[in-house]
Amino acid sequence: MKHSKATFIGLGQMGAALVPPFIDAGLQVTVWNRSASKADPLVALGAKAAADFVAAVSASDLIIVCLADYTTSNALFHQDEITPLLEGKTIVQLTTGDGREAELGALWAAEVGVNYLDGAIMDYPTKVGGPECLLLVSGDRAVWDSCETQMKLLGGRMTYVGSKPSSANLLDGSLLTMYYGNTFALMQSAAMLEAEQVDIKDFKTALNAFKPVIESTWKRTIEAIDQQDYSGNEASIHVHSLGVQSLLKRAKKSGVEHGLLQLFSEYVDQTAARGHEADELPAAFEVFRRKG
Repeated sequence: MKHSKATFIGLGQMGAALVPPFIDAGLQVTVWNRSASKADPLVALGAKAAADFVAAVSASDLIIVCLADYTTSNALFHQDEITPLLEGKTIVQLTTGDGREAELGALWAAEVGVNYLDGAIMDYPTKVGGPECLLLVSGDRAVWDSCETQMKLLGGRMTYVGSKPSSANLLDGSLLTMYYGNTFALMQSAAMLEAEQVDIKDFKTALNAFKPVIESTWKRTIEAIDQQDYSGNEASIHVHSLGVQSLLKRAKKSGVEHGLLQLFSEYVDQTAARGHEADELPAAFEVFRRKG
């Protein structure tokens, strides 16, 4: 079986969580961390602790990396005595960084003969290995095909998102932006309801019923941005401006923090000022686009 052995570099909270699914699946697992004691719980589960970094990368043809940052990772892997040991091996980089770092990682890998994937973990350590755990991976399709079975041990929603090495990293940022935006909006709404003595459980009930509207709006917005067509006959920017202004007045009247709604109002006003008053809400994308 290809990739019957795997080495894990980095045993922080997330890095350590990646290991047990591979042990449970019967793979030969080697682990390494600069602080060697962090390997002890995993050794108790059946992993082998490498004596040093050289032994770690030599032990397996699949190396999964989860470190504090790319600078730390590069300092380990880019050593002159290490790169010859990596030729022909597969490195899956799950360290947090940005798209540029992912692209540079792929360029380095190509130069030294390493098969390379870059990824992002979109869940908490306690969820790793579970059916709902989401991870994103991008890079050469053939490399993904060679280790897909092993990588899917980490989560039921492990998803390959294309050949561009930075795609997983960039999508991670986009999805987290959605995560924070939605969560802060939920808390704004909850504060307004609390001020009016509405039970938060009733909000949950209403939100569940409202989900199809939210999902439909996401779909419509993505299509409009893709087609660069913001026209429609549902609700214009002018109508949305009135709606957001109403919500802002409610928040102010209830005495809760209202900066988020103020920001929404400013975005809508800026969209109208750019000549999109008759277009629909996706036209606000023009406010966010890179200038020039």
